[in-house]
Amino acid sequence: MHPIFQLRPNSPLATVISRDWGLIPLRVPAGWNVIHNALEARRLPDGRVEANDSQDLYWARTAPPPWLTAEEVADTGGLRARQINIDAGWYDGYGFRVAVLDPDWDHERASFTTADLDAFVTTLEGWMWMITKRGELPKS
Repeated sequence: MHPIFQLRPNSPLATVISRDWGLIPLRVPAGWNVIHNALEARRLPDGRVEANDSQDLYWARTAPPPWLTAEEVADTGGLRARQINIDAGWYDGYGFRVAVLDPDWDHERASFTTADLDAFVTTLEGWMWMITKRGELPKS
């Protein structure tokens, strides 16, 4: 399997990817620190899209709001008191994979694998939103 995709014509990604390599725009909710972002793509002359095929495409982690003290964060409990990591990459033969780690690789809470670029981006954005806005971890 190669990281080359035919996007639906009405896909939001279809309108933002150019012929030059560039970052795929992501809607990252407040409360996330993006540690690494190599989620790049380009449009091929035939209209298909080629995406970066690295296992290390994206890594972000939650951070408590900077206006809260350490004591306030600890008092709130739940997800706001923990550091949640989200990791995403391309795994040849499997496709894109998104994993939620709480707090590290020894504690994987959810994962999603797809060969569809739209589904990958939608899941990545949706899971970040779910964690910070709803205070819930996704279910695999």
